[in-house]
Amino acid sequence: MSDIIASIKEFTEAAAKKADTAYRASMLKLSAAALAKMLEIQYRELGSAVYRMCKSEDSAEKEECEEIAALTVQIDGTRKRIASLEKRIEYIMGLVRCPGCGNTVKMRNAYCSACGRRLAAEEEKTVEENENQIEDQMLKITN
Repeated sequence: MSDIIASIKEFTEAAAKKADTAYRASMLKLSAAALAKMLEIQYRELGSAVYRMCKSEDSAEKEECEEIAALTVQIDGTRKRIASLEKRIEYIMGLVRCPGCGNTVKMRNAYCSACGRRLAAEEEKTVEENENQIEDQMLKITN
């Protein structure tokens, strides 16, 4: 009877771990989607600024160029944050990118299934370190 209870407990713990992983990945995906929407708005604003600059015939072009530069910096920052979230999602899901071909493979693989390149062993990180990094990233996104 204790073997059955132990099996049920083990199954329940595994299911809870998978549910937690799915939850964390979903939260990051939601954040990435929000950033993608922000990026879309920034692109639209950049396009409007460029259009106004092209139509302008006065000395206001200097101000327009400064606005374009500021928007470009914002866009670059948003793109970096999205890329960071995508990497975290891959990590949570147990995936890494092959440095040779960029294919997504499971972390436990020693070789890339697409190009055959040996995958470098990732530095071991504790779950707490990863969760702290994710929380820090989420705080940066929301601030």
